[in-house]
Amino acid sequence: MGRHIAFVNIPAIGHVFPTLAVVQELTRRGHRVTYGTSESRRAALAEAGAAVHAYRSLRPPDSDPTVRAPDRAGYISHSLLSFLEEAEAAYEQLAPVYRNDPPDLVVFDRMAFAGRVLAARMELPSVQLWPMLVSNEHWSMGQALDAFDPADPVLHTYLAKLERFLGTHCPALAPEEFLTPQPEAQLAFYPRAFQYAGERFGPGYRFVGPCLRRTPLRWQPPRDRDVILVTLGTIYNARPDFYRYCADAFAGSDWHVVLAVGERIDLTALGRLPRNVELHRFVPQLDVLAHATALICHAGMGGIMEAMSHGVPVLAAPQTLEQEANALRVEELSLGVRLPAGLTDPGGLKDTVELMVKDPAIGDGVDHLRRAVATAGGAARAADVIEDCLR
Repeated sequence: MGRHIAFVNIPAIGHVFPTLAVVQELTRRGHRVTYGTSESRRAALAEAGAAVHAYRSLRPPDSDPTVRAPDRAGYISHSLLSFLEEAEAAYEQLAPVYRNDPPDLVVFDRMAFAGRVLAARMELPSVQLWPMLVSNEHWSMGQALDAFDPADPVLHTYLAKLERFLGTHCPALAPEEFLTPQPEAQLAFYPRAFQYAGERFGPGYRFVGPCLRRTPLRWQPPRDRDVILVTLGTIYNARPDFYRYCADAFAGSDWHVVLAVGERIDLTALGRLPRNVELHRFVPQLDVLAHATALICHAGMGGIMEAMSHGVPVLAAPQTLEQEANALRVEELSLGVRLPAGLTDPGGLKDTVELMVKDPAIGDGVDHLRRAVATAGGAARAADVIEDCLR
């Protein structure tokens, strides 16, 4: 008999989309999945089988051209404060819904703090999702990259707000316990081999790999050309200068370049593009990667894992601290290279990509992680873990 499983997530595409195949698998098995997130993600989630409980999000829409990444030094504190403010808005709207329709289990994203509080307040079993690198006492991004300042005034603002938030909605949950929950399971959407100090994370952490939804192919490459996909994801992607730089690097070459630029820029800002460059706001990324020789991206976890699942090396151009950690791991594991600092010559970019795709060490590294992805289990294993927590 199916059970009621409640997902709670921030509406960022990089957090919602990794869950779609898991939702689809759970509903296929007869469970009822409800999903608390913004209205903007309703269509994708409904297609996967979830009933969406939409809340009014504080996050800027996908088309807002003013969104910029926080400074490196303040990335962690600003992110925590932003996600806490989102949680305050989400919890106020979602808590009454779930009081009237209690779930059997809450599955919440690492940054969807409202789900964490909802599970604690209702004394429900829970599963925490990690679409980014996992942190514990053995490894954390702030310590590893020397980017955590305990004296940051924004951090103190966050801690004061957190204490008030918990005091109002879940007094039994102490602030010091808030960021170190002990759910029934923790699911990471990448294989253990990609995690820093992966062997130091116990059996409660399940590294299930990317949970990809296979669909009929909707994109076909031109004949007799190597394909390169260029994307900066869906948040900090208002970079017409970067897209133009990539287009110029491969102009008139034997490469076929696919630019996926999102909704935050005016397409006319890119000017006239070379004939071997395709321009799109969005592409079916898995379709393109199925034919690609290389990926140039911001080093988001989703893009890296999709590339690895297709055996495609990555040229990483990180823009945030989180992406910087991913890019360093890409280099450590020989999955690609990081865009050299200060490289502004388009010819240098082309040379970097062509050396990368011919490097046998990178070929071996990508092949190793591709096998790790293939054996991690994906959506079926994630659904198995969630069902185990229901029992």
